[in-house]
Amino acid sequence: LFGTLVGHASASRLVGVAQAHPMVRLVTLMKDLEAKLEADGKAEQKAYDKYACWCEDTLNTKANDITAAKEEIEKLTTLVKELKGAMASHTVDIKQLKKDIAANVKSTQEATEIREKEGTEYQESREESEQCIGALEAAIKVLTGAGEGKKKRGFLETLQEAQLLSAIAGVRTVLKQPVVSRTVGGKELQMMRHFLDRPEDFVGGSNGMMSAMQTANNPFGDYAPKSTQIQGILKGMYDAFTGDLEKANAEEAEKQKGFEDLMKTKKAELAALEATLKKQEMDEAEKTKALAESKQSLDDTKTQLEDDEAFFDATKSSCQEKASQWALRVRLRTEELHGVSTAIKILSSEKAVKTFENATSSFLQLTAVSSGAGATGERAAFA
Repeated sequence: LFGTLVGHASASRLVGVAQAHPMVRLVTLMKDLEAKLEADGKAEQKAYDKYACWCEDTLNTKANDITAAKEEIEKLTTLVKELKGAMASHTVDIKQLKKDIAANVKSTQEATEIREKEGTEYQESREESEQCIGALEAAIKVLTGAGEGKKKRGFLETLQEAQLLSAIAGVRTVLKQPVVSRTVGGKELQMMRHFLDRPEDFVGGSNGMMSAMQTANNPFGDYAPKSTQIQGILKGMYDAFTGDLEKANAEEAEKQKGFEDLMKTKKAELAALEATLKKQEMDEAEKTKALAESKQSLDDTKTQLEDDEAFFDATKSSCQEKASQWALRVRLRTEELHGVSTAIKILSSEKAVKTFENATSSFLQLTAVSSGAGATGERAAFA
């Protein structure tokens, strides 16, 4: 072993020196120390490399997490704004749909009330028209005579007085209707009133029979032309009433059909509005839920980002501090190894060997100053 230390010195010569002088043992101890320092350095380097790898991986991972969190925050912020805008739109749409539904219901109710009122007025008018038509039919029938072949014998002889009075009462009611003044001329209306007031002037005497003088002078009866005129006026009034009734019936049927079509349309509109309202309310509920979840996710992501940034900064600072400590440790170890190596080289030189051979005294260590305490602490830091 000592031959290796001194290089070109002979083996027998060095063995003798090794057995004779303690300085040889010192060189051996220093070589052991050098080997231990190198081994410790490798072990510490391995430990630091592992720690540095952990720092790199951890910082890269956290940096990616921070970048992803910032992107997610931006995305969630945009989503929250979009959801708020959509909800505002839903609120406006729902409010308008409710107004439209209320307007539909109100218009339907108003149309129904109008139709019911028109229907009631139509029924009343129809009943009144039918009564007038019936009265006119009765009057015409009374004035046409009770049977065939009896006109020459006198009208009142075949016509009961009660029938005539009933017909006159019915015609009086008919004359009160607006259609009469609209369809009957003034002269005919005056004649009709005369007939109602004095029917005997048109159909014979008040005793129900014509006098012999009237019969002798007019074998056909003076009542015949006048009665025919009254019948013509009554027939004209009858036609006017039946025509107006037919027209009213057609108008009523048209109004009813229009009402039914309107109700069908209103019903379809209401169904469409209610379906749209239901969808809008469902969409609003979904967006409300999505907004709450997005806000919660946004808050959680911001919190996680703060934690990740704090961890990243702390880890980065710690790794940088360890790197500085490791750099100092490597420098100190290098200096230490250089010192040991230089000492070994000096002590192992031929000049030193000759000096050891000629020495007659031994070295005695009186004191010791340790300069490796810091290095020991550094080793502990990376153990």
